This record gives sequence, structure tokens and C-alpha cells, in this order.
Amino acid sequence: MSNIEKTLAALNKNGFKAVYAKDAAAARDYVNSLIGKDDTVGFGGSVTLFDTGIADSITERGNTVYSSELAARKGEDTNEAKAKGMGADIYLTSANAVTLDGVLVNIDGTGNRVAASFYGPPVVIFVAGRNKLTKNTGTAVARIKKEACPPNARKNSLSTPCATQNRCMDCDSEQRMCNVTVFLHRPTKNKRIHVVLIDEDYGF
Repeated sequence: MSNIEKTLAALNKNGFKAVYAKDAAAARDYVNSLIGKDDTVGFGGSVTLFDTGIADSITERGNTVYSSELAARKGEDTNEAKAKGMGADIYLTSANAVTLDGVLVNIDGTGNRVAASFYGPPVVIFVAGRNKLTKNTGTAVARIKKEACPPNARKNSLSTPCATQNRCMDCDSEQRMCNVTVFLHRPTKNKRIHVVLIDEDYGF
């Protein structure tokens, strides 16, 4: 059994609705099938959503979208977009890591993205590439701090040690991104969480 198969089985056992996607196109089609034409959609910060074309496909089909990244591109209020995303019908994001025993692991700076994953929108969709798979929560956190935080900090033009020195130094910078760590073992009460695992590498 491959690591993706093991992870999908574990996620479903833990109460998530996890599916396999052979590539970005398959993931895009599946995600769009979960979203109604009148649903409002919140986006958590995610390179994966944009690199797979999922974010653009949802915007182009006409759904009302709340995204700090899209707001920034338009010169709009990013904080307002984050707040509205918390009240959307569906929240779409990626996971920083997914363990083989079916735990979704995320580290956040502001906290809106991780908060929405366990409280807020009734439906959450995680999309993650196979590069996000890790053995356990310990290796998940190590992966995030080593492989996700440095490029993400540079993407956001931060001057944290992980951005400038390419390694986590458990800093006390005002720009620190590692303020909140969430281990999502199971969906929280009255929330439906879908997980789409792509058999390709996407995101940090």
C-alpha cells in the first residue's frame, strides 16, 4: 500500500471525507463538484490552490470569494476578506502537512486559516499534494518549519530568520509566522471536512 493509500484510509477512518486525485485537473473538478453556484467561498492562504488552478476556477465560475491574496492584488482590505471568509458557506485551504495516520497539521501566524478549519464555515475542503505527507505529527512540524516556512516567509516579503537564513530559529519577531499550531485529528462538531490528496507535488 502506498503512502497516499495509507493516508486516505486513515483520514477516512478518522471521520474526514478523503479522496484521491491523480493530478491537478482531477482535484479541480472534484472541488468544483462540492461547491454550489450560490455558495460563498473563503480561501485560506495557499500556494496549492493557485498553482493547481482551483482558486481561479472558482472565481471564474462566479462564486463570491473571500481571499486575502485576491484582495491584496486588487488593493482591497485583506483583513476584511479574512473576516468574511470565516463566515463563508465553504472554506478552502491546504494543509501544511498530513500524517500517515490521518492528522491534518497546520501552523499559522494570524490564525484565521486554522480557526476556519475547526470553527466557522460548516464545510471545509483541504487540498494537498503528496509532498505534504509525513510519518507523524513530530515529523509534520519539522517539515513545516524546514520546508514550508522559509519559502512562505520570502513569498510574503518577511524578514524573519527563516526567510533570511532559511531555517527556523524560534524567533520573537513581530512578523513571526509560527504563532498557532493545530493538529486536526477529527472533524469538529457539525463540520464536514473534505481532504483531496493529489498524486503530484504542490505548495510548500
